[in-house]
Amino acid sequence: MASEDVLRKTLKNADGKPFAKYKGLTNSFALEDFELIVDEVQNDRAGHSFMRVRVPMRSAGFPEDTYSTPSRRKALKDLISRRFWESARTYARSPIPKTDGGEMFIPRPGQEILDRGSVAVTEHYVEVRFTADLPSSGGKVSAAATEALVFERIAAVVKESMYFSAYKRSKLYNHLTTAENADFIRDSLRERGLVAFVANGSVLPRRDDDLAPMVGAVEFWCEDEALRTTFDVPNGLPLEGWGIPEGFNAIVGPSRNGKSVLADAVFAGVYDHIPGDGREYVVSVPEAVFVTSEEGRPAVSADLSMFMASSEDFDASSVTSQRVPSPMSEVVSISEAIEMGSSLIIMDEEYSNPCVIRKGFMAEDGSYTSISEAGGAMGRAGVSILMVTGDESAVRSADHVFLMKGFRVHPVTVEGHRDDNRAFVRPQARYPVTKSTDFEKGRKKVSTSAVSIRAVEVGERTISVPMAAFFDMAQTRTIADAIAISKDMMDGSRSLREACEEALKALRAADQEEGNTSAMYHSDARPIDMAAVLNRHPGILMIRKREGLSERGLVPPL
Repeated sequence: MASEDVLRKTLKNADGKPFAKYKGLTNSFALEDFELIVDEVQNDRAGHSFMRVRVPMRSAGFPEDTYSTPSRRKALKDLISRRFWESARTYARSPIPKTDGGEMFIPRPGQEILDRGSVAVTEHYVEVRFTADLPSSGGKVSAAATEALVFERIAAVVKESMYFSAYKRSKLYNHLTTAENADFIRDSLRERGLVAFVANGSVLPRRDDDLAPMVGAVEFWCEDEALRTTFDVPNGLPLEGWGIPEGFNAIVGPSRNGKSVLADAVFAGVYDHIPGDGREYVVSVPEAVFVTSEEGRPAVSADLSMFMASSEDFDASSVTSQRVPSPMSEVVSISEAIEMGSSLIIMDEEYSNPCVIRKGFMAEDGSYTSISEAGGAMGRAGVSILMVTGDESAVRSADHVFLMKGFRVHPVTVEGHRDDNRAFVRPQARYPVTKSTDFEKGRKKVSTSAVSIRAVEVGERTISVPMAAFFDMAQTRTIADAIAISKDMMDGSRSLREACEEALKALRAADQEEGNTSAMYHSDARPIDMAAVLNRHPGILMIRKREGLSERGLVPPL
């Protein structure tokens, strides 16, 4: 590790020389208040240099109880990332005067509390990974401006974000305990027979930019004693609210009374949320999936046996089409989600057709069972449904019916016509093969990138995943990079679920390696959302390994 004097001398010797002389900064420097690690220097003034700042924990001063549990460590990393981003916006948003560099960048956090690769917290140190644009004047090294970047801009950001003394104690611990409480609730849902919990006082409607609750919105409330449930959380007073039960749940009520925002909030509840978000204690099982109509999406060996009957000319267990119509896209998405382990399907009739019955999709004799008809059997098999609907057939088929009015929830008694004898066929595993899939773009043989928050580019093909649980660009980037890793894994030897889980695990391991520059772009992401991207790539082959009926767990036909 080099000293501060070495850093200053290196800059002095490079001053006024071509930009390439900045390469001499690739080193670790022990400065007065922190360690600066320059992992990779940009090739020219248009690029970005990858850096890290590290503060020994004895200096940073964060008490051990701020990172003593996985939930708290995740939340502390998330909070430091937020403060670092805010401080960089204050001190290093624009170039240093008379130069074309000096900006700092770290991915902007959203409303979710995520385990972010941009920050590392250990018992020994706190570290933040970021990029900085080295300043130059006329394409030449500017020693004075670079000293201003390091000793003024970076130093100010470090001081405001990486020391315990920079935080208001109550706000810091509120951030940590909110995440810890939410994780406790999520871990407790299944043992109570629940798929989600919505705390009384939650604010569900969102501002247009989705970065805060809507001002003046009515709070959610569960007043019915039979519906209320209480969690004795690790921190603070017990939390009371609505425990959404397992099974087929129909949500009914007049428009603009909270049905759709409830469904959105439950979906977002797969992740924790920051204090003040309004949905801090809207918590769902971790593999919940929101299904909408996606007319024109592809299907690749989709097992639709639970909704369709096979015939002589048509195999419902392996449906392939470049473009599927609505509502067929919905049952394809449901099959894919269940294959990946989802235990909660969320639907809103504003964006889907869950009650439509069609005849003969891809086969003249095949009958089609609607999602609402199959809902009861799915619930009994461990795949719950939360459906916002006004359709009478869905309401009568549901295990539970709830009325949302004025953001209050009430139970509704409905004379049902549930078919308790209906069979449920769980989809078979598929084994992806990418040998003939084109991952190339330009000079790169394997090119994947996050185009937007819910669009991933694989090779030259952009894949839209409108309802993936991507709420932060760091999540989308994580999935894009994991797909690049998974290319060689997808050789037919692993199921889709295994390939996604292994690729994300490998990416996390790589992110923990010293000097990994891409780790700063990553955060929590789910294998089920990675599969959602791959399932919408028509160029990936999905193989089914045929098994006997007893091995598949099929039930006799109706």
